[in-house]
Amino acid sequence: MSSSRHHRIALTRLSIALAAALAAVPLAAQEAPQDADKKDDKATTQLERIEVTGSNIKRTDVETASPLQIITKANIESMGATTLLQVLDNLPAATTPVQRDSASLFTGSDGASTANLRALGPQATLVLLNGRRLSYYGAPIGFQTQFVNIDAIPAAAIERVEVLTDGASAVYGTDAVAGVINVITKSEYRGLEASVNTNSSSHIGSYGERQASITGGIGSLSEDRYNVYASINLYRRDPIPQYDTYDKLTPQYYVNNPNYITNFRLDTGSKPGAFNPGYFFAFNPTTGAKVQEAAPGCNNVIVQGAGPRCVWQSNLNNQVDGGPRSDRATTYVHGTYQISDSLQAFGELAYTAIDLTANTGTVRAFTSTSGTPTAWGSRNTGSTINTFFVPYLGPNNEYNHASDALKSLMGGVVGLSYPLQDLGSEYFRQHNTDKTYRANVGLRGNFGDWSWESALTTAGAASVTYQNVNFNLNGFAKAFGPFTVDPGTGRVIISDHPAYKFGVISAENTALLRDVFPVFDIRSWTRLTTLDGKIEGPVATLPAGEMRAAFGYSVSRETFFTPGNTNAANGLITQQGGSFFDGKRTTEAVYGETVAPITDKLEVEGALRVDKYPNFDANVAPKLGIKFQALPELLLRGTYSEGFRAPNLAESGTGGVFAQLGGYRDEVRCGETNAIASLLLNSKLPGDVDLGRQLKNADCSRTVARVIQPNSNLRPEKAKISTLGFVFEPTKKFSVSADYWFIYRHNEIAAPDFTRTTDFSLTRFPINDTDRANLAALAAMCANPASGVTCPATLPSYSVGNVASVVGQYHNRGRTLVDGIDIDARGRLPLDRWGELTLGVAATYMHRLDTAALYNPSSPGLVANVAGYYNNPHWRATFNADWSYGDFTTSFFVNYIGRTKWAYDPTDTDNSAAACTSGYVAVAPGQCNGAPSWWTANLGLNWKPFEKAEVGLMFKNLFNRHTFYDPNWGDYYGGGPDYASYYGRIYSLTVKYKFL
Repeated sequence: MSSSRHHRIALTRLSIALAAALAAVPLAAQEAPQDADKKDDKATTQLERIEVTGSNIKRTDVETASPLQIITKANIESMGATTLLQVLDNLPAATTPVQRDSASLFTGSDGASTANLRALGPQATLVLLNGRRLSYYGAPIGFQTQFVNIDAIPAAAIERVEVLTDGASAVYGTDAVAGVINVITKSEYRGLEASVNTNSSSHIGSYGERQASITGGIGSLSEDRYNVYASINLYRRDPIPQYDTYDKLTPQYYVNNPNYITNFRLDTGSKPGAFNPGYFFAFNPTTGAKVQEAAPGCNNVIVQGAGPRCVWQSNLNNQVDGGPRSDRATTYVHGTYQISDSLQAFGELAYTAIDLTANTGTVRAFTSTSGTPTAWGSRNTGSTINTFFVPYLGPNNEYNHASDALKSLMGGVVGLSYPLQDLGSEYFRQHNTDKTYRANVGLRGNFGDWSWESALTTAGAASVTYQNVNFNLNGFAKAFGPFTVDPGTGRVIISDHPAYKFGVISAENTALLRDVFPVFDIRSWTRLTTLDGKIEGPVATLPAGEMRAAFGYSVSRETFFTPGNTNAANGLITQQGGSFFDGKRTTEAVYGETVAPITDKLEVEGALRVDKYPNFDANVAPKLGIKFQALPELLLRGTYSEGFRAPNLAESGTGGVFAQLGGYRDEVRCGETNAIASLLLNSKLPGDVDLGRQLKNADCSRTVARVIQPNSNLRPEKAKISTLGFVFEPTKKFSVSADYWFIYRHNEIAAPDFTRTTDFSLTRFPINDTDRANLAALAAMCANPASGVTCPATLPSYSVGNVASVVGQYHNRGRTLVDGIDIDARGRLPLDRWGELTLGVAATYMHRLDTAALYNPSSPGLVANVAGYYNNPHWRATFNADWSYGDFTTSFFVNYIGRTKWAYDPTDTDNSAAACTSGYVAVAPGQCNGAPSWWTANLGLNWKPFEKAEVGLMFKNLFNRHTFYDPNWGDYYGGGPDYASYYGRIYSLTVKYKFL
């Protein structure tokens, strides 16, 4: 089927490629055929109709009213990307992902990466494979945000990636608010080819990424009436242990953490595996001061304010901060059979297995709890918070070898800190596996001028997280019980003759500790089964041309099940509550689309979709698009649509989150503890200063027990989306486009805001021994003239204990408005006998990112524009220059991310230029005004020595730029943000060979 178009941008293959790449990453355009330039701009061109992302109507080119970005396989190779995540990292419309697998440990969804268009989160970006949905990842981020793991996409089979950067709920339904990422594989392949790729770093020796893939296919649809091909891809990223990074972080990190390297005790502590007897401590009952002493036989003594202690080295084999090992294996099979001239059968199978493993260090210590106890929520204990105190040694304990003076302080009872090294150097680890699959079978055909397609698709994911870093209470009791309680102080006391033998490293102890730290699993399953069908064709002939329409339906069954670990559900695993979800639902949808040429210059597109989910009314999502050929060289376009996101089964199903919340900021305790620390840091006595450093910000970021309950009364999130832009192509060798985009999302589903005490309930622990010891140390310093500190008449003190738990529920109460401009320009310059040069630049400017949370239904809440604030830069851009000459192609690629303020929003005065702080600590000199802009450049050279072989060499981060300090990222990425890695220059080598 073909049609004619007059008086519009010339439909040469080059112009199609240029217009298709509007606002896309600036990459090499596909080389035009030799006779392309010979065609008349106004010539009538007959082209086969194709279907593009964002519409079910086939058309003669990819120029629709909606901005569409196309990244081809050649583009992906030019930018040096080897995974879909790396492709999106180089797409200006895609903001920093909410999660990337290399920094996903302990998030609840370990081993997965997300897509994030327009800074609206992964729940607002729909990810498709060949136009159909994939199942959500098995475990949601933070136990709430369900998303598609883009690492599970079969990378070796990718033919191109189409990115629709406006709303598409009228076509695809839920989640398509910020846009759609459609990964498209080859429709047919014959032959056999293989490729290998390896990446290494100039700065981090342990860094390495390697991939190998093989693709083979047989049969020709035109000759044999069938085609079947398969692609297998293997990927490995090596782990990065702390011994390769601890002295390579950003310089400012060591300024803010002066004890970071010395805390490893590399010169003073006993090495891992070497016996260390630990140390004892007690508290003066009169002053509350802590007193400590090294256990007999200690050869590694240091003296602190509380007295001497025995120390051990931290294990530098920890891979949590540097990066875990990741192994991925992906298989993709695609088959097509031509039953008749008008009927075709098709099917595909995609399967990905991911294995993520990180060593979390070897030394776990038995340290009697003198401060805030460990607290966590669990499924079967409901809102009752579990607490755990590591016990003390009683006066008659066979391992209580403390001095008589220390014993006398608490009636013979003493605390013990002792390294439990019996399990060896490789036992403690975080391990995650994920199995993701999708299979479909279908039929497509045509009758007359109409075409149709129907398919049955099933997809799912099974995720398992294995952990062994926390105590099992039953195993702990077996090793150290039975326990008693000191009637005078309430302190828990271990058995006088425990099964675990302190003072030796033995096989018997190892067996006991395997029960103390057992490996337990947390399993999650998702499944999505869909039957869909659609029909498309002409409905009328208008004076300006053919009016076409498409109609379709879908019926889906979705399930999500996270049973949780039995011991964790019963509160028997310290700090490990996990989650429990059990949800299932059936949804139905019908939709229709039409494209009508009103005149030979004006085309109107319309779409309407109705989705019915349980528990709320049917959702109607409309879309309208207009395309106007103002001049032969100038195309104007615009769209308006309404989008929605249905509450997912983690937010509205049965169950809830029973776990911990890291980074909880308690302003009361934070202020009181820092007031104490500030005075101690002014002392001239080393012991006081050491304690002051320990206390500074210690209560500003705590881990507390958390319970979040689903809400079956949630309503869908709604959005209004619009775009307005133009495409200008004055010649066949140059194209420029600009599109304004606007998204307003409301009824946002949000977890409790744990920065507002009105949004949740909380409980607190009482003031503890450590608190009283800190106050005693402060009083002693102020009473000691040698400290040189003039203290106020009333010393800082504690009014409350630390927060124990927070409990809340999901609600519809937020809204976001984001708008900006996408700009794209590219050109092709023939260089005669010197080949051809392709240039391109693409940029996204985020004008506004207004956020508001409705904490009180009667109040509009606070509205803040956070564009230009932390992690939300105004500008993102890319530039490319690709030179093709004979058998060589040289690619130069630059990725730019603009500067931001350190503050999170206009009301944030703690992370500001005036304070020169971020994350409540000092930033690097000269960076008080905000996080600096960041750019990297890649240089690649591809050589085709003969027809079947290709060799590619690429220097990523060519100029060996090192990241800047960002306190919010801690040790990750060298203390810098995740988009500015500290790997330095990376050398990448790729070899391809076609056997058939």
